[in-house]
Parts: sequence; structure tokens; C-alpha cells
Amino acid sequence: MRALSLPGCACRAAFQFGVLSRLVAAGERFDVVAGASSGSVSGAALVAGLADVGPDLWRSMAKTPVVSRRYLASERSPFGMSAVLRGALERFLPEEKLHGTEAELLVATTHARRFFAGRKDALVVHSNHERRDMHDVLVASCFIPVIYARVPRLDGEVHMDGGAADNTLIDALVARGATDITVISPFAGGKIARTLFSPEAPPTAPPHVRLRLLFPERPLRQRHFDFDPGPMEEALTMPHRSVIVEPRNRCTGSV
Repeated sequence: MRALSLPGCACRAAFQFGVLSRLVAAGERFDVVAGASSGSVSGAALVAGLADVGPDLWRSMAKTPVVSRRYLASERSPFGMSAVLRGALERFLPEEKLHGTEAELLVATTHARRFFAGRKDALVVHSNHERRDMHDVLVASCFIPVIYARVPRLDGEVHMDGGAADNTLIDALVARGATDITVISPFAGGKIARTLFSPEAPPTAPPHVRLRLLFPERPLRQRHFDFDPGPMEEALTMPHRSVIVEPRNRCTGSV
């Protein structure tokens, strides 16, 4: 089973959109796509069939009042960034496009009560093949308490940024039978934080799993919360490199 992992990386998800458009153009297909935080939005665009126009989609979003810097600077909504993200989803990623997709979309959220109690079962993985309220799930996966005023609830419980519990969902993909996993990271060498609170490091997988890491050809100038046109365009168009970790830990690299 081929799977794709899209870790959360805030506005640097622009790099993920650029890579996804190239993968689609090359005819690549994935059985399962998993995302956390902003990576869940990248994944949703892919399974909805919009990845081939992903860079244009991202540029359009950045130019509209929904997510532009001018709007964010003047935002007075009591719902803060939750309204911004939901508006972007409704405009560019209609919820009906996430239903009945061939590829399954897995989205990570963190169950807030369990997480702050120190429980190990704080990670919740949602599937678009099982839920209809995927916009709610995507907003919850991106929820950061300081930025989002409206607290998202799923099934009556507060959920927050999926990256707090698991930013890559590699374990969840392996548990579903994935033996070939691609990870798209905006950081040098394919490094990624396994959770929001862990240092960046190359992701790992069990020895029987083929792992492919796709990452920028050179470091991105774009910051985590940065829609400036120059750095954003660089992230969208940045060529990527790849490192492949074959089963039994045989490693190869390519451009």
C-alpha cells in the first residue's frame, strides 16, 4: 500500500502544494493520504483532485481577504483564525469534494482533555471515508488556542492541533498496512518534528517499510506564518530533492 504523510508546517505548506502538483503531473497515486495541522489541508486538496492546480490555489488564497496579511492584520472577528481558515476551505475546497474520494484522507487531531491529562491516547485519527464533517475536522486539526478564538469541538469534545499528538501519522499509516510511505517536509534533509514539542529530525519507519523523503533543494526563506509574496512564491516553486530509505535500511538519494 502506498501512503503519503503531510506533516504540519504552517504557511510552509506552500512547499507541499508545489511538490504535490509535480507528483500528480508525474502520475503518482497514493492509497492513503495523512495530514496534521496545515498538512491536513494539503492532503485534502490532493484527495479532492485539486493538487494539480495547488500552487495557483495557494496564490489565490493569499491574495484574497480570507488569508491575506492585510486581512489578518485588521481581523477583529471574535472567532479569529478559525473564521479565516473556514472561509478559505469553503471558497477553495468545497466539502462535497472530500466525500467519496478514491484515496482515503486521514486527519490527525489532538483530544485536548486527554492530552493535558498526560494520557497516551490523545491522538485521534479521522477518515473522510467515515465522516462527513471534514471542514470541522480540518479546522480542529489546525487549532492553536492563542490564534483561534473559537474552540473547535468534534463529537462534543474539544480537539486541537493534530501535530501536538503526532505530526507525521507514520505509525497510523503502518498500522493500516502501508509499506511505501512518502513524507513531504519543508525542512532541509527531510527533517520534521514528530510532534509540535519535539526537535526536528529525519522521520523513521519500521524496517519493512520503504520511506521516501521529499524536501527543498535549498532552505526556504518563508517563515511559519508568512504570506509575503516573495518567500511564498519561492516555496511554491522550489525544486525538491529526495532520499529513499529502502526496507532493511538501504539508503539512496536523488534529485
